[in-house]
Amino acid sequence: MSRHHASPVVLALLASLLLPQPSRAAGTGCPDVTPQRRNAPANEVTQEFRFGRKMHTAWRVTWAIEEGLYITSAEFRPGPGKPWMKVLGELRLVEIFVPYETGSPRFYDISQFNWPMIPLSLEDVGFCGEVIETYVAKEIRDMGILWKDDRKVHRGQALVLWAAIDAANYNYVMEYVFRDDGRIEFSVGATARNLPGREYRAHTHDGLWRIDMDLAGSDHDRVLVSRRLGDMVDPAVSNVLDPFNGGVEGVIDFVPEEYTVLRIEDTVRTNARGNNIAYDLIPMRRGSSRHQEDWSHGDFWVTPYHADERIYPDLPDYIADGESIDDTDVVVWHVTPVHHLPRDEDGEFQPDGTWRGSALLMRTGAMLKPRDLFDRTPFFDY
Repeated sequence: MSRHHASPVVLALLASLLLPQPSRAAGTGCPDVTPQRRNAPANEVTQEFRFGRKMHTAWRVTWAIEEGLYITSAEFRPGPGKPWMKVLGELRLVEIFVPYETGSPRFYDISQFNWPMIPLSLEDVGFCGEVIETYVAKEIRDMGILWKDDRKVHRGQALVLWAAIDAANYNYVMEYVFRDDGRIEFSVGATARNLPGREYRAHTHDGLWRIDMDLAGSDHDRVLVSRRLGDMVDPAVSNVLDPFNGGVEGVIDFVPEEYTVLRIEDTVRTNARGNNIAYDLIPMRRGSSRHQEDWSHGDFWVTPYHADERIYPDLPDYIADGESIDDTDVVVWHVTPVHHLPRDEDGEFQPDGTWRGSALLMRTGAMLKPRDLFDRTPFFDY
């Protein structure tokens, strides 16, 4: 009785069908996109990042639309076989304040108006992105070198969700970046055209953020302030870590000479080395906006979580009773400003008096960076 052997071509074809397949063809230059889990909610996105062929870390993120795009939950998986860990309860741009330097107008571009969101197209997301809902873009981006050690190197990747609103003459692009090393970057970018009739008037765009940290769950969080202290006489410097505002809700300034960083730490959960897991809120800014409005007289505010406290300009009232922010569910509020001093690159007037041109994107935001979330250096020799 003769025995038939499958050809190498057939065996290779069968093997390729049985193995998990990347969602993009090899050679496209696009990072692999993780297929979404069966029966997942339409607003959930999961992305696995690989070291070689092995899954190393992953993000599971849910989002919603209301006066723009915001994050309703973010969970991180810090290693193969590790359980999912909650990081964010909500991350939201609650206001965009635009004061012109002549004193008026002074726009609250979210609460004063009901701007529509902008439907996205293939031109918006590029070759490697996709529109996952009419107004929401998803991209898996190559983020460049994550680490390099002589001839060894690893390039980082990130899950990016973004959307845009049409605020009359301006388009605002809200972007959330979830990186493979656990970092979260969030920003708002202003583009389109300068205000008609005030095309050459300087102003700021102040992004006002509400960050509901639920690190390892909603309870047992506290906020510390990291500062680098030194002067121009003594070459030695010191780094200090103190409870935010003595452990009660309040407000502090960003001091560039001190590299001010807010550390949101879980008081119970530790890594394998016994260190409390935490995230550092690190500003990415070129200046600090100060205005006549009371809420603008500080850069970081912290309050205990209250579902009905959602309005940034009401922060002075929220902190009036001095509640504890130690070992509880905390909310961090942060302003990220960008100064727009108009330039010729923004556009020009035509002979008939019409304005032609579009201001290039001006972005402002901040970073949440993990601290002691991992037991060791991530993405190194696994």
